[in-house]
Amino acid sequence: MRKPQSKNIRLFIALPLPVPIKDQLKLWAQQNKESLPFRKWAHPDDYHITLQFLGEMPADKLEALNIALADIHYPTFELHLTDVGTFGPSAAPRVLWAAVDGDLVHLTALHGEVVKKTSPLGFVPEEHPYKPHITLARTFAGEGSLDVTAFSSFHSSQRWLVDHFVLMRTHLNTSPMYEVIGKYPLQPR
Repeated sequence: MRKPQSKNIRLFIALPLPVPIKDQLKLWAQQNKESLPFRKWAHPDDYHITLQFLGEMPADKLEALNIALADIHYPTFELHLTDVGTFGPSAAPRVLWAAVDGDLVHLTALHGEVVKKTSPLGFVPEEHPYKPHITLARTFAGEGSLDVTAFSSFHSSQRWLVDHFVLMRTHLNTSPMYEVIGKYPLQPR
């Protein structure tokens, strides 16, 4: 008798954002949606900083992934928002994002630790350099170039302590579309 194949799940590893940071981004997005015509705006509960996109994987490999991620011992660090920008040409940007700053050395090193722990499980790191950001919207729907005057209205002085990272599952065609299925603490300094 043939054993049934396990169901595939779509996963990524991320830093969640605290509620006050999500609220600040949500307010800015609401105030600027009309002047920034993007087709798909992220649900505020889906705001995050990706550490590694994993893609589709068999659900029966989830336990090995959890063990690998739980084995990451890394110190806490601070981040803050800086500004907003886009990926892609100004006539048709693909992504509207919020930038992060702060202890980017530790953020980049944590990204490296995650990649190091997931590589033996067959996950391949992305080829382009790591650029931490928070996706706010996708696919520009306006005519002509994007009017970036709204970008200057973004201001933030809130810092937050990054004290854990999460494993998230994607549920396509839902909103919010991301579900936390694993939480991994960082070590207090």
